[in-house]
Amino acid sequence: MIKTLTFILLITFVTLDSQEFKTYSFQNLPEKLEKPILIYMKTTWCSVCKIQMRQIENDPELKKLFNDKVYFTIFDTEKCKGTINFLGQSYQYIPNGNSGIHELALALSRNQQPIYPTWILMDSDFKVLFYQQGLTDNAILRMQIIKPFE
Repeated sequence: MIKTLTFILLITFVTLDSQEFKTYSFQNLPEKLEKPILIYMKTTWCSVCKIQMRQIENDPELKKLFNDKVYFTIFDTEKCKGTINFLGQSYQYIPNGNSGIHELALALSRNQQPIYPTWILMDSDFKVLFYQQGLTDNAILRMQIIKPFE
């Protein structure tokens, strides 16, 4: 029993350790951007978002690109309740009963309501280089991240 438990804990630790990649919040982005920003808009209830993250976590090449080539920001549009200063404006959380949405999600969305997940890649001048809603193939993400550096 103890050997089995030790094995499970070891596998869990190795799996969690191998899945690390650096993420940024909007608040800790550097003032002078030296690389593009990749924003991943999601919610905790979104099953497609969970599938998307599993795909990313199982792709070491993509995780390396996230760490080396972009400022990767995971934006949970319903959990982030603080003020976000972005693109020269302040955005607030809009409560709606037991849930709500952040104004920044609405500003970044091309629809009345965001579709989850949504990927947005912006260059250092905040020009949108890539915008994709829904489950996105890792190969497409890799290509979009590499493209600005070609």
